Amino acid sequence: MYIPPFDHADIWDGNATLIDEAVTQARALDTDFDVVICAVGGGGLMSGVLQGMHRNGMADVPLIAVETDGAASLHAAVQAGELVSLQAVTSVATSLGATRVAAAAFDWTRRHEVHSVTVSDTQAIAACLSFADDMRTLVEPACGAALAVAYQQLPVLAPFKRPLIVVCGGIGVSLGALAGWKEKFIP
Repeated sequence: MYIPPFDHADIWDGNATLIDEAVTQARALDTDFDVVICAVGGGGLMSGVLQGMHRNGMADVPLIAVETDGAASLHAAVQAGELVSLQAVTSVATSLGATRVAAAAFDWTRRHEVHSVTVSDTQAIAACLSFADDMRTLVEPACGAALAVAYQQLPVLAPFKRPLIVVCGGIGVSLGALAGWKEKFIP
């Protein structure tokens, strides 16, 4: 059986467990989060995160869905009010490289407060570098897109005090790749 990398209920179910774990940890610390930030490619992570949020009583907590310019199929769909296909993916964040977001992810934007945001490749790479310095962990530009919201203090984050940022995607990065992206994108 073929299971697509993002457009299948089994993928969403697995990704939803991330929120189950985060909620358990937050409650153990007697805290909560008031917004969730995640990168979007094909929408599988986003669909799972939202599924997990709803089953954990977080239907009122907004989600900031972040894509890089050149790989923003969700953002294009939200702007058009319908699913659309990108001509091509031109971003360095190739793991966000779905030319068409999953219908389920687009449907979530109609029943949950989702802020669709795009960042440049430069912002994503800068966030990867900052995260490497701060956490001593390498992440690829897809994750850097989500991190850029916080590192660059984008206006969409201003109303919130306790964000949960989904940090994922490290298989497509190395020290050499990060150094090359830095040289290309960071003046």
